[in-house]
Amino acid sequence: MIHTICLCLLILLPLTAVSAMPEKTEKNSEEIVSSLDDQDSVAVTIYNQDLALVRDARKISLKPGRQTLAFREVSAKIRPQTALLAAPGLRVLEQNFEYDLLTPQSLLEKYVGQKVTLVKSHPTTGEETEQEATVLSNGSGTVLRVGDHIESGIPGRLIFPSVPENLRDRPTLTMLVESKTTEAQPVVLSYLTGGLSWQADYVAELNADDTALDLNGWVTLKNESGATYENAQLKLVAGDVNRVTERMQPTRMMARGAVLAESAMDTGMAEESMFEYHLYTLGRPTTIKEKQSKQVALMQADSVQVKKEFVLNGQNYYYTN
Repeated sequence: MIHTICLCLLILLPLTAVSAMPEKTEKNSEEIVSSLDDQDSVAVTIYNQDLALVRDARKISLKPGRQTLAFREVSAKIRPQTALLAAPGLRVLEQNFEYDLLTPQSLLEKYVGQKVTLVKSHPTTGEETEQEATVLSNGSGTVLRVGDHIESGIPGRLIFPSVPENLRDRPTLTMLVESKTTEAQPVVLSYLTGGLSWQADYVAELNADDTALDLNGWVTLKNESGATYENAQLKLVAGDVNRVTERMQPTRMMARGAVLAESAMDTGMAEESMFEYHLYTLGRPTTIKEKQSKQVALMQADSVQVKKEFVLNGQNYYYTN
């Protein structure tokens, strides 16, 4: 079944000079974090042209009411406008893709104008001393105010009191949700992403008298999406997919991918024709690690009969006087 999502923008025009202000709601600052430990299954459908559909199924326990759900370890190349969270008794009010990752550089940038602790070591004794410093700039280099003077560079090491809230160790999709139950409930996050690709390669070996050959086919997977997919249900789609434009709904592509995925065979690397596409399904789960190139057997045929022919494709002027 193809589900179509319509995004509607409602503009309210004031009828009077005085407009009613919405009631203020108390924001629940508690964040519920979901990691790969909550994952039940993951399905990956890879298309051509640097496009893939990920369906991440997890089991999450929430509290009744409004809260923030942090969905960790999603693809770093996710298209957040295509993210769709499906769960009974759960409503998504807003979502944010947090891709500002924790690094020494980003940590320094967040502390511009704030105080840190500068630790220096004595060059001969190795004794360490601590001083309070203020980060003034971290553009082309680091500038610190230490006491009554300014220092450029980092003359030692820095100690930070905490990690800013808007820095994440892994790509995270945060969602403001409203839950109606306290029980652990299954949720499925579906989204389109880049960084996943595949290609088919074939190796043929002729016998000594050129009458038969052994043929092996391999699927080469490449993962540069910034995430690992453990024990994934893998499906590959061959064919040029119509890319989503700004005037089209991204979820139409997701729906098409879901229809193809649901039509896959259960065992082996099976092939099935779907309209102008060919769908290949791996009959066992496989792990696609981050920054990995993986090869999966596609087909194998031994002693395939062949006939050698020499063909000359001539042009018309070859046969004129």
